[in-house]
Amino acid sequence: MTTVLCDPWIERHISAGRLSPGARGMSREDAASQYNECNGLVRSDEDFLYTPTQAATTVRELLSDIGIEIHADARILLTDGDGGQRCWTFLVEPSQLEYACEQHRYITGESINADALEGALPWG
Repeated sequence: MTTVLCDPWIERHISAGRLSPGARGMSREDAASQYNECNGLVRSDEDFLYTPTQAATTVRELLSDIGIEIHADARILLTDGDGGQRCWTFLVEPSQLEYACEQHRYITGESINADALEGALPWG
């Protein structure tokens, strides 16, 4: 008997209709990449699909543009309270994320949709 473990992230996106059942067995990154490519999505699109790891990496880069450095091992969580370092996590306010995306656009000319990132990050 073979046991198949389902990735909850992939299952959530299959249930929401973003990914097809064929995404089972794919890595998160491959499934997100396939979804984005098939739908012609770029990082400025609201429907752009980030994995939690990709979102955290992008948020680290964006926040460093505005002078907020996050340790590579820190888990990034969204908060509606005060942001900042808390033990092994870093709490980010959605307004900080929006501001960082706006500043990134001013610096590089590349637009990144804050809502797409927000949808991929967990709340703390």
